Amino acid sequence: MTDPAESTDEIAIQARISEALRAHLPTAADIPPHPYIRRELVNHAAQGEVFDDEHVPASFLPWETSGLVRRHVGIPAKLEFEGTTLAAWAGLEPFVGEAGPSARAFSLGIAASANGPSVGQHLPDLRVRALWSRWEFPTNIVAHTGFRIWTLTTVVLPDNRTLLATGSRDGTVRLWDPVTGHPVGAPLTGHTGEVWAVAAVALPDGRTLLASGSADGTVRLWDPVTGHPHGTPLTGHTDWVRAVAAVALPDGRTLLASGSNDGTVRLWDPVTGHPHGPLLTGHTSWVAAVAAVALPDGRTLLASSDGDGTVRLWDPVTGHPHGAPLTGHTGGVSAVAAVALPDGRTLLASGSADGTVRLWDPVTGHPDGAPLIGRTSRVAAVAAVALPDGRTLLASGSADGTVRLWDPVTGHPVGTPLTGHTGWVLAVAAVALPDGRTLLASGSNDGTVRLWDPVTGHPHGPLLTGHTSWVHAVAAVVLPDGRTLLASGSTDGTVRLWDPVTGHPHGAPLIGRTGGVSAVVAVVLPDGRTLLASGSDDGTVRLWDPVTGHPDGPPLTGHTRGVMAVAAVALPDGRTLLASGSHDGTVRLWDPVTGHPVGPPLTGHTRGVSAVVAVALPDGRTLLASGSNDGTVRLWDPITGHPHGTPLTGHTSWVSAVVAVALPDGRTLLASGSNDGTVRLWDPVTGHPDGPPLTGHTRGVMAVVAVALPDGRTLLASGSDDGTVRLWDPLTSQVIDVGVLGGPVHALAVIPPRSGSPSYLAVAGAAGLFMLVFE
Repeated sequence: MTDPAESTDEIAIQARISEALRAHLPTAADIPPHPYIRRELVNHAAQGEVFDDEHVPASFLPWETSGLVRRHVGIPAKLEFEGTTLAAWAGLEPFVGEAGPSARAFSLGIAASANGPSVGQHLPDLRVRALWSRWEFPTNIVAHTGFRIWTLTTVVLPDNRTLLATGSRDGTVRLWDPVTGHPVGAPLTGHTGEVWAVAAVALPDGRTLLASGSADGTVRLWDPVTGHPHGTPLTGHTDWVRAVAAVALPDGRTLLASGSNDGTVRLWDPVTGHPHGPLLTGHTSWVAAVAAVALPDGRTLLASSDGDGTVRLWDPVTGHPHGAPLTGHTGGVSAVAAVALPDGRTLLASGSADGTVRLWDPVTGHPDGAPLIGRTSRVAAVAAVALPDGRTLLASGSADGTVRLWDPVTGHPVGTPLTGHTGWVLAVAAVALPDGRTLLASGSNDGTVRLWDPVTGHPHGPLLTGHTSWVHAVAAVVLPDGRTLLASGSTDGTVRLWDPVTGHPHGAPLIGRTGGVSAVVAVVLPDGRTLLASGSDDGTVRLWDPVTGHPDGPPLTGHTRGVMAVAAVALPDGRTLLASGSHDGTVRLWDPVTGHPVGPPLTGHTRGVSAVVAVALPDGRTLLASGSNDGTVRLWDPITGHPHGTPLTGHTSWVSAVVAVALPDGRTLLASGSNDGTVRLWDPVTGHPDGPPLTGHTRGVMAVVAVALPDGRTLLASGSDDGTVRLWDPLTSQVIDVGVLGGPVHALAVIPPRSGSPSYLAVAGAAGLFMLVFE
């Protein structure tokens, strides 16, 4: 037994060591600390119970190499770290990867600014800092794989450790420590297709195997301790394996069930790898989920669900159906789970594409209460969560990116939805930790696994922007009185106005549309007024008075599908037109004063138009550029409506952004960003490329803007689905630095600088909104 005095002495020693290491940190931020300090300062501070912002300062964190800040802050973060720089770094730690110290410091400045003005980050020949932030940096991420995560489960090892196993789009199975957030061992490889399902399989001899099902049509078994395969792949399915589950039988044996796109369920002996019993047939569509259901009388049933909206129950011993199919869902059933209640009953939960969760009595096959409704998009995952206090909750994950908790006895929601994922939540699982806590894990096609406290719901809450969904568009709005506002448009169907200096809302939200807002732009009229135009999924363009917040005229209609882009086009004759690009493949021009169309639609793109911008040439002419899902950029004469030259080709996927880039030497370039992860520069007069593609993003580029600096230079900024903002020199095509944000970037907007004033760059995405200032 440890002597308490010795324990106290050890804590004091570790505290003194951490203080000594802190004293040896370089005073200059660009000088690396000693490798030992970089590796061990965090551990010494934690063991000395001085793990705080003073002993582990912000200037040190970009150099930190242990990767254990999250472990000590907690996953999810403990409440005592709320508002600290350590918590800000914990939110970044899963994403910074191989980023250099400069990029890490830049990113930390942005993350820390959510708690107050950033001290600024010095880049080569450039000073940029976060002015304010309403961007949410999550502190509950266990894993960031870079690939869509289709499935997850918990695996309890013989030493009582609990790991998380994930299966993803890259065809691998990965193991993670939910306490540290670190991977455990190398990825488990062997599947030749995406891994759609994983399940722990507890054997009678005390061992636990891990089963995985794949689009390659096989089931594989693994030893999670060694990472080695257990036997050969289990073959027999003729299509993707979408589901696997362990089935503990009353006689002590354990079987493995698998469900496939071939419409069948198969049972296997996981020890020998041999099939067990007959093929279970009856489904009329693909089998999306399987789950074992242990009944109070000692029997075990097997539940399976499919794309035709039914759930079926089977006796896994005989292979016979148990009762009639469970019907009621109006969409495919993608998830099933057993829910053991405190009163000894067991229910069966099912989640469907119809947006509901249903509870069933597996003995009678009757519904248990009314459907659980609280979402508008498909339910992709369900799981029971047994709490330490004896209660059982039901968790569901949805295509709307949320996790919801329910009381399965009353059918009522528990707390508010857990938000933060930026993609579909495809998997949920309870995680019982050795310290007695139970957490909830969720996996998403955003490539992350997150942990939640199901009792408190921490961390969760509304998006920090005021919008109730993702922000897809931002634009600067210069008012006639000289003030500048920032407009944001969201999939929640609203446009909001903000003070770009303080980040405070300006007035009430602008509402009146029936679809999400995909684009916003300021339109300066010849009479000196400024309007705000917004494009929507409902196929309309709307004009607003940003001073009063009132609509300016009726909606502009004509597009037959959603409007993805809008741009103001100032003509040489003093008129201003409004251009809109739509999923219908056309560009339309409008008179913003009368609301009437100007000329016929501009046609030529073979797929939807996702970006439009005016390009003012040095000779006084103005062109209109459009980027499309067909991978091309087209130039148009907005006066005649005729094409200007041939389409600009080179991108290998859809073009999501275009912007004019006015250079200090008087030239104007055109920049385009694409889902192929590149930014390209073009000479809009000749249509030729200007230099090589700008590469470095690992996913699609969603936004590009030109940033005119106070010293006369021009930078190019790009935002990507990879969760980064990159700054480029358009003259050299070199990257200047990278901001790691931990969430997709959907839109960028520049606040035009005044003489002698700084330049501002607004960044918006799934996690919120923040403002950078270049001084």
